[in-house]
Amino acid sequence: MRSALVLNGTFEPLSVVSARRAICLVLSEKAEIVEDDGTEIRAASW
Repeated sequence: MRSALVLNGTFEPLSVVSARRAICLVLSEKAEIVEDDGTEIRAASW
């Protein structure tokens, strides 16, 4: 499974989270994507 680096407001690293957790943070608007690798996310209801 892929992972994502979580940065704070000054772009200092805070932690590494799973891709699933990163997606949840973005969808709940608690995080934003700074750079992506082109991976597509697919879901039955989304």
